Amino acid sequence: MLNNPGPGPRPSYTPENIDEKTQELYKESLVWDMTLPWVEGYADENVTLPRFKAAGIDLISLTVNDFPGSIRGTMKQIAWVKDQIKRHDDMTLIATVDDIITAKNSAQLALTLNLQETNPLERSLDMVQVYYDVGVRHMLLAYNQKNFVGDGCADDTDAGLSLFGRQLIKEMNSVGMMVDGTHSGRRTTLEAMELTEKPFIFSHCCALGVAKHYRNITDEQIRACAATGGVIGVNGVGGFLIDKEARTELIFRHLDYMVELVGPQHLGIGWDYVKNVDAFWSAAKANPDAWPKNQNQSHVNCDNAQPEQILELTQMMVNHGYQESDIQGILGQNFLRVATDIWL
Repeated sequence: MLNNPGPGPRPSYTPENIDEKTQELYKESLVWDMTLPWVEGYADENVTLPRFKAAGIDLISLTVNDFPGSIRGTMKQIAWVKDQIKRHDDMTLIATVDDIITAKNSAQLALTLNLQETNPLERSLDMVQVYYDVGVRHMLLAYNQKNFVGDGCADDTDAGLSLFGRQLIKEMNSVGMMVDGTHSGRRTTLEAMELTEKPFIFSHCCALGVAKHYRNITDEQIRACAATGGVIGVNGVGGFLIDKEARTELIFRHLDYMVELVGPQHLGIGWDYVKNVDAFWSAAKANPDAWPKNQNQSHVNCDNAQPEQILELTQMMVNHGYQESDIQGILGQNFLRVATDIWL
């Protein structure tokens, strides 16, 4: 069990009880974290990214949109992030699946971009191609609240996709951008999964069947995602785990629950690490429309899973009898399979 050191990042550490075989398996695997918020107040290129690299993560998807979302703000954010990457010889912005393998073989940290909202489109389908061309490879439909595409997970209406939302799914399929249902409403995602012709993803989600939080996804959503050939990245936010310390044991519980439902080929990693957790929870408390109380309980400042815990999760999978090939799939090969199918 990990100790809770209080606010702020944990120092780098070597988790106890990691055997040599597991360490070697982890080192040889492609380790892909599908979500790292990278907006003002959360981004620290000189601490966070080197820490993830030192923890053995090979690829990270950075969230780069402004909130609530605009073309101008998001493009400025992307330009800022690209400038950060250029300043580091051991980091590279990838565009293709081949770039991922090249980065892994050359010991570079591979980075790709994502948008956690469709508002940055400003209702323009043409912007999907523009964002793809500058490096965005997945975009989620709504961030907790209803927008012009569909409902968010915090809405109580549970409406489905709008007409524009249906057009958007088709455009994302055509362009080669992954459709991401994280933070989005149940019916919105189910309709999107019925419509998409490509694998669907939930980049960073936990299971509602394990922890009752509106941010988590139902068994129906999990199964529907798997039916598209898609992947769910298990999330490490303590608030969604209903665990103040964001312990690896709780993350494994969510992972194992979803593996039992749909098989290991449909799971991945979407840690959603935030260095300044106090700032995140302060923002959530200040915006009750986007972040209402869960089960009528006030928000509690919970920790987030640390990058080093992915190795600890790997050991838990080994201890519970997961096959090496399945572990490698969860660590990164499953998202690689989906990227190979979707990216152009």
